[in-house]
Amino acid sequence: MEERGLTQLSFVSQLNKQYLTRYHQKDVSRWLNTGNRTASGEIGFPKYETMAMIADFFGVDVGYLTGETSERTFDMSQACAYTGLHSDSIEAVRHWIFQNTSDPIMQRYRIETLNKFLSSPRFAELLAKLMTLQEMSTIWNNEPDKFGTLMTTLADDSDLPTGFTLELITGAFFGLASESFSQLVREAYPTPRNNAD
Repeated sequence: MEERGLTQLSFVSQLNKQYLTRYHQKDVSRWLNTGNRTASGEIGFPKYETMAMIADFFGVDVGYLTGETSERTFDMSQACAYTGLHSDSIEAVRHWIFQNTSDPIMQRYRIETLNKFLSSPRFAELLAKLMTLQEMSTIWNNEPDKFGTLMTTLADDSDLPTGFTLELITGAFFGLASESFSQLVREAYPTPRNNAD
């Protein structure tokens, strides 16, 4: 409710209007207090039909309401478990595929673009370079002393000033990641060749 900026009263009003029901604010209060103890015992879940209606209203699965999953849908929960990605990452991909278009041809092009990119043999190479940048960034942000020691050690081994070593190393990794990305794009999406050549 908070995500939509609804109070208990505005929620029950919209719910009743959308589903032609006759719930009251006290029903919403009881639903929100499910599991709490009162003088008369523990507040139980509403009927399944009621929970299904509430879930439909909010665009979530019943399991999200009952706490069986922390994701809005079981499909998302399974996708996160299978890929190891956060739901925000998966939602970003879905948003890009379906944003601003209901045209199935455009959606198919977007899906094919991602499939070609992700299934490229160069994709793992690109990710390895990005992971190195992520590791460097993590050490730099979380353990700056350790990062400084590492740069000093590398500078001492190369007889270069520490600041220059940092620029050289980070520049090299950015360059390697950029080159891997360029190679992936060139191989996944080759340009047409002139047959006269």
